[in-house]
Order: sequence, then structure tokens, then C-alpha cells
Amino acid sequence: MFDEKIAAALSGIVDIQSYLVGMGKPRPSFGESLLKSAEFKAFQDKRTDLVTKANIIGTGAANDPLVHGGKPFIDAGVRQPLTLRQLLPAFPTLAGAIELPVKTSSTNAAAIQDREGTAHGESAYGFESSFVPVQTLGHWVPASNQIFEDAGQLDGFIRSELLSDLAAVVEDQLLNGDGTNSQLTGLLDNATAYSQSSPITYTGRLDILRDAIYQVQLAKFRPNAIVLHPLDWRNVEVSKDSQNRHLVGLHSATEPMLWGLPVIVSMSIASGTFLVGDFSRAAMLFERETAGVQIARHDDANFQKGLVTIRATERMALVITNSTAMVTGSL
Repeated sequence: MFDEKIAAALSGIVDIQSYLVGMGKPRPSFGESLLKSAEFKAFQDKRTDLVTKANIIGTGAANDPLVHGGKPFIDAGVRQPLTLRQLLPAFPTLAGAIELPVKTSSTNAAAIQDREGTAHGESAYGFESSFVPVQTLGHWVPASNQIFEDAGQLDGFIRSELLSDLAAVVEDQLLNGDGTNSQLTGLLDNATAYSQSSPITYTGRLDILRDAIYQVQLAKFRPNAIVLHPLDWRNVEVSKDSQNRHLVGLHSATEPMLWGLPVIVSMSIASGTFLVGDFSRAAMLFERETAGVQIARHDDANFQKGLVTIRATERMALVITNSTAMVTGSL
């Protein structure tokens, strides 16, 4: 009993010291929490043939390190790359389809009151209901029973392969979905086309992007990000003036920035295409089910081959609320 009290006290001291130096108490990764769950233990003991672990996105498990670094200092320069999904306001839903009132007309009568006691102007807005269905995204893989004997192997496989690939498909759909054949209603398909505002023909990438920002601002929105393909972002960064000086400053380990806005560098957008927008007002993401993982023992010929099936799925709907809050065009 005395030894247990000492061990508990020392554990508390270690936790406090870790917190003070910025390490924090290590959070169990997805694979670790899965292996320790009662549901998974029942699966191992063959008392159940299915184990489910949901809400992966909410726990941040997809970005957990495989091994806790244990650095006794704060490294402010290391950040996770900004993703498009992080810019979209997200809301939970229990519905199979999202009903949204869409503005069809507006009359703005807001004005200065002539004098005390006079009536204000009456504005008018017309709306109609629009329904956006919740779509399911996912994939599955067969895996050997041996993968469950190693927590690190299971954890790494699920996060670096299954969930990472699912997240890539989600980002592709957020950008490129056309709303047909169970696809999401993507941003690019609904963004406003870039229209040059100046009589001067802009040919440089930097000028075009700055003009697109201005177009969003003219629509009374505040742009908060630019989406570019890695090749286009590289071309922006290596742009030089007549004296061979870089036009865009070096950013070291910080996130990419251009014209005061963060740049989301994504393989999901085509090379030569850009998207500028106020993504906080352009669309809303409704999450019916956040990314979840299911493991099944009896599927097809799994029993004969000593395999299990691991499936990752997610259900969501993307609702476009303001098309003029986004501008897309070619560089």
C-alpha cells in the first residue's frame, strides 16, 4: 500500500512537471484507445464479430504523432498544415438531408432616418427551400489478424493509411464534387468566375490573385484563404523581379501566406486553377457521422484466410450559402 501511494505521488509529480514544460500528459492515440476498449477485447476473445470506433475527427486522432516526442520545450514553429475543412463552419446533424432557405431576391431599403418619428425603409427578401442530401464517403481494406498483436502497427495503419486516405477524398469532394451520383456539392462548381476589375490586363499570378481578393471584397465579404495546387504555389514563391529578388518573402516553418491571407496548398485543386474566398460564409458543413472505423471478423473468406476487414466511413453534406463569397479562375 505504501509503495502504491509513493508511485501515485510520483506519477502526479511527473504529470505536473510535464505540464509546466509544455509536454502535457500524453493523450492515448486512436489505436491505443481502440485496443484498450472493452469492445475490442470482446472482439479478440471472439465474443463479438464487430467493433466500432467513431468520432475520430473530434479527438484529433488523425493528427496524433505515432510516438510521443517528449520534447521539454515548446516549438512554436511546428504546425499542422492548414486544411480547407478547418475553414468551413461545421455543425452536427441527425437528418438525412439538410433543408436550407436560399435567398432568391432582395430589396435593401436601409437608409438614414429623415427625422425623428418617421418610418424606416422596408426591406424585402425572397426565399425558397433547398434540400441537400447527406452523402457517405468511405473505403475498406482486408488486414491480417497479426496486425492486432502490435498496438503501434494498428495505430499507424489506421491513421497513416485508412483515415489519411479518407481525409484526402473528403477534401477532394469539398473542392470538386458536382452534386451528381452521390457526390458532395463542391466549392469550385459553385464559386463565382473571376472577372478582371481593371482595364489593365493582369498576366502575373500575384496580380491575378490580388484582383480576385478584391472581387470577393466587392461582394461585401472578407476573404480568409487562398487555395492553390503545390505547383502553382511553388511558382509563386520562386517569382523574382528584374533584379533577381524573390517577390514573396521566405516563410521558414510558418504556414504559407500571400497578400495577408493563408494559402491552402492542396493536391485536390487542379494545377493552374485558384480559389479565393471567405470560406466562413461561403458554405456550411453538416456532419451526420464523423470519421469512424469498424472492424469485422466474418466477411467473405476472412475466417479461412485469417483476415479481418477494416472500414472507415464518414457521412456529411456541404451546403453552399454564398456563391459570391468565392472566386475561382485560371492563373
